[in-house]
Amino acid sequence: MNRLQYQIHEETMYIVSVNNNGSIESRIGETYGDSLGCRLNPNKVIEKNCRKHSQNYIARKDLTKSLTNITSKIPVIVDLFGAYIYFCTNSDRVQENNWFNIKHVQAYWDNNGMTRIQFSNNEELEVDISYSSFNNQYLNALKLHYRFNQQKEKYQKKEMGMHFQYPALGRGESAQINETIYHSYINYINGLQSRGGV
Repeated sequence: MNRLQYQIHEETMYIVSVNNNGSIESRIGETYGDSLGCRLNPNKVIEKNCRKHSQNYIARKDLTKSLTNITSKIPVIVDLFGAYIYFCTNSDRVQENNWFNIKHVQAYWDNNGMTRIQFSNNEELEVDISYSSFNNQYLNALKLHYRFNQQKEKYQKKEMGMHFQYPALGRGESAQINETIYHSYINYINGLQSRGGV
């Protein structure tokens, strides 16, 4: 039987929508074991988990907007510390949405107009979104991660009154992020900055 709620944790990789006799519910993948069912749709799972971490979903979206200027299909930091960053495939006005934990996305590629994703445990999942759209959403989530950690570093330097070097993206808690995509993103951001776009 599907559970009535779900608490996102370190091993949560994705929350995707499933149609159960006309009702949109969630299938949740974790790094170990079979996927789980939840009667809430994916957007509701994200919203409820934001509240569990002392912020509502709207506040999490506003944080992303203020850090990145992203205004569509907004990625969110579910917790207060930046450990759980999720990006979506559709607008949050659509119940049939899918959310992915950026740190567990190991690789992705085009598969006949859809996108096939490989996760940190080597599980693969195909979603009905073009590669270019998925790639854009992934890069937006990386931008959020990058900007959030810039702000965190500034705050920690100020609070500690000494030099603090935040670990490079792709190490520590973000070890699963694909290095090649990350470096492509940094080049992308640097290009935008040189044109005054960021």
